[in-house]
Amino acid sequence: MGKEILEKAKEAAKGAVSGVTEQIISFKDNYLGEEQNEINEDFKEAGSGKIKEIMESINESISLITSSGYEFKGIGVALGLTPSIALSFHYIKDITEEERESILKQAEDKKTIKIVLKMLFKAGDFYRSIQLGDYALDAVEMKLGLSLGMSLTFKKIS
Repeated sequence: MGKEILEKAKEAAKGAVSGVTEQIISFKDNYLGEEQNEINEDFKEAGSGKIKEIMESINESISLITSSGYEFKGIGVALGLTPSIALSFHYIKDITEEERESILKQAEDKKTIKIVLKMLFKAGDFYRSIQLGDYALDAVEMKLGLSLGMSLTFKKIS
């Protein structure tokens, strides 16, 4: 009898781990999949010229980023075998779906900026979907490169 209980517990644990794994994969695919494929094209053969081009593009698009509900805080560059760019943003406010569409349309011919904006919108969407009670979205750290990533920071609401 004890062995049966142990086996049932092991099966339940395996099911739970499998469920969590599926959710993580789903999150990665739903939140970063499309953008990862697009940015890979830019970074596959990226040298210092491409890094400079992306940095200039971001600098020229500060008003679009601000109108998306985020304040641009800074940029970092990691030079190595595969270069990457780290971007920091401070969350200011939500915007409407119509405003999002308008902003993305304005960024239509700016591939990297469009990816950055989509990721910022997805960060806000993710925050709203998880409802953290006394915590609000504070900052978004983004890494652009062959390995795309995003980190969200929350602060306690006073």
